[in-house]
Amino acid sequence: MLDQLLVKTRFALFPFLPSYWLTSGVLQWTEGAMSAAGFFALVLVSHVAFFGSLAFTRLGNLFYDGASITQSRASAWGQWDWFRRRLAHKKAFTYPVGLLEKLAALPGWLGPDTRAILVKDVRMFWRDTTQWGQSVLLFGLLGVYIVNLRHFTAELTSPFWTHLVSHMNLAACALNLATLTTRFVYPQFSLEGRRMWITGMAPMGLARVVKTKYWLGSFAALAVTLTLMTVSSCLLKLSWGSIAYFDGVIVVMTFTLNGLAAGLGVLYPNFKENNPTKIVSGFGGTLCLVLSFVYIVGTVLTLAAGTIGWYHFAPSGVLTLASLAVFAALSLAIGWLPMRLGLRQLPKFEL
Repeated sequence: MLDQLLVKTRFALFPFLPSYWLTSGVLQWTEGAMSAAGFFALVLVSHVAFFGSLAFTRLGNLFYDGASITQSRASAWGQWDWFRRRLAHKKAFTYPVGLLEKLAALPGWLGPDTRAILVKDVRMFWRDTTQWGQSVLLFGLLGVYIVNLRHFTAELTSPFWTHLVSHMNLAACALNLATLTTRFVYPQFSLEGRRMWITGMAPMGLARVVKTKYWLGSFAALAVTLTLMTVSSCLLKLSWGSIAYFDGVIVVMTFTLNGLAAGLGVLYPNFKENNPTKIVSGFGGTLCLVLSFVYIVGTVLTLAAGTIGWYHFAPSGVLTLASLAVFAALSLAIGWLPMRLGLRQLPKFEL
């Protein structure tokens, strides 16, 4: 296994990578070869000076033009003449309806005000590069995790390893879920900012806005976590009964953690910041992350203790029911209580 891991890092020895220059310089310096260490340091400095001069002297106009186009256009295709002509032709006959509006109109039971909130939140998320950029990075890490799960199947030759790895997989999926809810669901209420009074005076009210954000975050996170749990359980070669069991657990945890994040987001808002990262870094975001981790650890340990009889001795129905009851009580307390307190806090806001 060590040899297989080292083979994957062979690309770091490519001589044209800056990482190779840096590591070679450090190694030469530790061995006393100061001339070779100085050579690699000068290679780094020369490349920094060359590309830095290009950035300072040649890329300024491109940067400002690109920033201006990004902030002024209404669509990614707005910089193309043929798209603007096509859009102008459509506006001459009918009022243009975007793709998000069409998708939001598919569920007929959603009211127009709810659809407007959904379209606005999705569109703002897509326009904020920092948010969906971090999502791509997180999903990339999840993909690496899923791809490498096949290396653990060789160890699942005993009931002990099956029980241990399956619950560790549940913990890994739940921790990724906690990262998603804390980073993206918690700051949603605070991102309304100084425009909160407009939403608060609307006929739908703040309570409905918070509930809409909660359901949007829950179903978006559920699409990720349920897929992740199902694929990872299949790669671990678990039985279909175990896959259904873990899928049900992750569904409950998804709604619970979203309720925790949405509720604490209302209890500890920060309307002075427009940066979601700074909002999450406050007291409420830290509390949300800590409570999420405590809930996940307690839930995984409780479920593992309640199902250990499935692998080692005769299944105990009482132990399993007790663990499920504790899991349900923890989920209700962590998910429902902060959401309830947050909704009760809404009428006290001074808009």
